[in-house]
Amino acid sequence: MSETIVESTEETAFLDLHKKFVEENKSSSALSAIHESALSRFEMLGFPHSKHEMYTYVNTKKLAATTFAVSNPSAKIDLIEKHIYSGCENSCLVFVNGVLDRSLSKLKDIESSVKISSLEEKSDTDTLLESVENENDVFACLTNAFCSDVTVVEVPDKGQVAVPIQALFVSTGNTSLPEMHSPRLLWKVGKLAEVKVIEKFVGMQEGYFTNMVEDWRVAEGAGVVLTQVQSDPFGAWNFHKTRVHIKRNARFHSANASSGSVLVHNHFEVRLEEEGAEVILNGVSVLKGKEQVHNFIRIHHEAPQCISHQHFKNVINDEGRSSFDGTVIVNQGAQLTSANQLINNLMLSDDCHADNKPNLMIFADDVKCAHGATIGQIDEDQLFYLQTRGLSKKFAKELLTRSFAESIVQTIQFSEVVKELSNTLLKKLEVENV
Repeated sequence: MSETIVESTEETAFLDLHKKFVEENKSSSALSAIHESALSRFEMLGFPHSKHEMYTYVNTKKLAATTFAVSNPSAKIDLIEKHIYSGCENSCLVFVNGVLDRSLSKLKDIESSVKISSLEEKSDTDTLLESVENENDVFACLTNAFCSDVTVVEVPDKGQVAVPIQALFVSTGNTSLPEMHSPRLLWKVGKLAEVKVIEKFVGMQEGYFTNMVEDWRVAEGAGVVLTQVQSDPFGAWNFHKTRVHIKRNARFHSANASSGSVLVHNHFEVRLEEEGAEVILNGVSVLKGKEQVHNFIRIHHEAPQCISHQHFKNVINDEGRSSFDGTVIVNQGAQLTSANQLINNLMLSDDCHADNKPNLMIFADDVKCAHGATIGQIDEDQLFYLQTRGLSKKFAKELLTRSFAESIVQTIQFSEVVKELSNTLLKKLEVENV
């Protein structure tokens, strides 16, 4: 296991960078309060070391030692259209280097049903300050300290958003110093409202750090479908924290597809706060070369009769590395909980690596909970069977690996995303030599 840096020098570098950031940006009083609280929390937590629970399997040494520049949100970019999914042409939020660019965003189809604003209401500020003051992820603290805006997306009570909303995050990169981008979002979904969201991360060139935090407040009876697609180039870092609060009889269904990069870290923190709340988290990654994807998940069952389902699959080749550290916490009084957690890993080389740590913490006595993890290679019997049916070894191997990953891809509710992943993520499974 690799050691991570704990010396104060890296923290000092980010503190100095923050001074420069403050000098160059005039923030509102509400945003300044968030910056100050987050910076204080960052100093208290410090960079994670190898025994830090959240980063046990993640080597942040290179990231912590990298000298970053503050991102330039006004950078000129081209070819946005090729990353916008069919059906989202007029419902797309475009973030350039972490900041919403309204000139590039197309909102015609949702402007009457969704309110999109910057941080302006006291209630929103209080919500974000509360999360910052209790933040347990040092990189999420950095997001809150360096965000130059908070984008608030609000779906009103009983609002039915007819088309999917796409949030496209484009990083331009920098050929001199790597840039750090800090997108910060707050999603507020009203009672009995329904919304579907696709988040996609892309980069124009290598050499940037996207460090994003988003909060979801899902009110009683509301429904959310969220799909996240990570398509950064290899030489980029992508850290993403998704914090979700779910009220009575509300649903939050999420699917995550990761192609990997030098380091990808997905952090989900979900709280099922009232009776009947439900969350589904699915994830798939396909890794080659030295690509990495790490998932850290905490689901808190805080009320009776809540449901949580997790299913993650990783296909790992060459020197790729993945990890899954997931815990379901069933609090006292959260009776009739139903929770399951399954992680499957398909290993395609002798040098790849997968760490798995599924965990249950149960403090109630009338629950139905299960967890499991598998690590294996292609089944030789299945491979032989397909060859006896006339398939070449190359094609049989491709068929088995694609079907393994495709079972998660097919859970995505957007056909255009499924089609794209079939031509990008799953294409990485083509066997060149057998």
